Amino acid sequence: MRGKVVIITGGSSGIGLALAQEFGRLGAFVVISARNRERLDQAAADLRWEGAEVLAVQADVSREEDCKSLIEKTIAEKGRIDVLVNNAGLSMRAAFKDTDLSVIKTLMDVNFWGTVYCTKFALPWLLETKGSVVGIISVAGYIGLPGRTGYSAS
Repeated sequence: MRGKVVIITGGSSGIGLALAQEFGRLGAFVVISARNRERLDQAAADLRWEGAEVLAVQADVSREEDCKSLIEKTIAEKGRIDVLVNNAGLSMRAAFKDTDLSVIKTLMDVNFWGTVYCTKFALPWLLETKGSVVGIISVAGYIGLPGRTGYSAS
């Protein structure tokens, strides 16, 4: 992975941060994005302390313009993208009959549209490098789970 450029959405915590740590250890230039600036900056500082080269970009993947900016800032910094990890996501738990539709819309905006936007804007660069798109998903996407209707659909 040395010299490769890897973008990880939702990279300030959990699976995204663990992936950023591993890609950093392998020598990749890691771009992490997240909504929360404080957690994003802390994650970037921790990654740098571990020896990784990092660019931290605040972005809400439910916003098309934020996804476009994430890709543009990566290209401005490194001129290429080798891997896009669509990791950002939300969960929810409630009976469908009790769920406000705005909750399901938010889930779709982040979990579905966030992946679509980031992939669409990164695709020309990924094709140029013969790169990869990685999707972090849940078993709930294959088999619906009780109380997870919106999450499973997204």
